[in-house]
Amino acid sequence: MKAIERTILLALLALGVVPGLGADSTPAPRQEFRQSYALSPHGRVAIENLYGDVRIVGWDRDEVCIEAIKSAADASRLEAARIVVDATAESVSVRTQYAGGQPEEPASVAYSISVPRSANLDNVRLVNGALSIIGLAGSVKAASINGNIKAEKLEGEADLATVNGQVEADFERIRASQPISLRSVNGPIVLTIPSGSGAQLVAQNRSGGIETDLGRAAPQQEGHRYEAVLGGGGAPILLRNVNGGISIHATWSRRRERPDL
Repeated sequence: MKAIERTILLALLALGVVPGLGADSTPAPRQEFRQSYALSPHGRVAIENLYGDVRIVGWDRDEVCIEAIKSAADASRLEAARIVVDATAESVSVRTQYAGGQPEEPASVAYSISVPRSANLDNVRLVNGALSIIGLAGSVKAASINGNIKAEKLEGEADLATVNGQVEADFERIRASQPISLRSVNGPIVLTIPSGSGAQLVAQNRSGGIETDLGRAAPQQEGHRYEAVLGGGGAPILLRNVNGGISIHATWSRRRERPDL
């Protein structure tokens, strides 16, 4: 019996599947970053991140709190990624900077950033990572190349764009003077606005179709296009993509109807 057990153990070692033996259990190197900077209520925030997700949340403080986690395959790659912050009373700029150019397997940096609710996201740029934005009343301008963009509880002007990913935006309020633009090349677009909003809406794509609570979009020769004047007109809303569906909803359409009692 012992000979059989020894044979099995040697075979498992050769395959590298024996727990605690023949495997490197050392966790991947990581570093944490946390700093706060004073910012005026309507100040500007810019963010640039090449590798990693970014989450931005509005809060009722006149400051920006930046929390980040850097992770990499080894310590040298970790040290090559620097978090650079330029801050004044009116603007905060955050970017990930890589020493010696961009390595083959760079460290990734995941950000969680809290900003004043009425702050303006002046320029948020991601290359490989998803973006989440929650609860901002100021203007929002953001783009990603490879990653989804999801924005919730917005109240201001918005310009959101991605190349490979989904764009999803939910608005608690829209105003005539604050345009909305959602764009994607390869991925769906989902827009939710409050019921009864005034807007001039244009949605266009080449494939994927258009779904809306406001009526059926008729296909055109080179794709699909839908236009509507809502509530007598108001905020200009442009939805445009190439390969992906477009969905447009009013807030009331997502509420479950209750039977009369």
